Amino acid sequence: MKFDIQIHLYGSLRNIGKKNDEFTIRTGLESKAPLVDIIKELKISLDMVQLVMVNHKAVHMDSTIYPGDRIALFPREYPVFADWKDFRSVSKAKTS
Repeated sequence: MKFDIQIHLYGSLRNIGKKNDEFTIRTGLESKAPLVDIIKELKISLDMVQLVMVNHKAVHMDSTIYPGDRIALFPREYPVFADWKDFRSVSKAKTS
């Protein structure tokens, strides 16, 4: 059974959703999937993404997405998140 995941796009990434005049993409997901696969499926370069939040929490690019999750993608040029640029490397060091 497929469950929808919501992918919210911000900043320059919103150009991806313009084909439907929406900035939220809904797609079905049958089982867990790597976050990077979902981003690549949207034809978004991983280098364009500065911050990813899943269910309102910042996550690493190597995270797993589950059916029903809410994903928010923020581009590198988003100034409000400039201090998050090293989030992935700092957080990984703490959890290792």
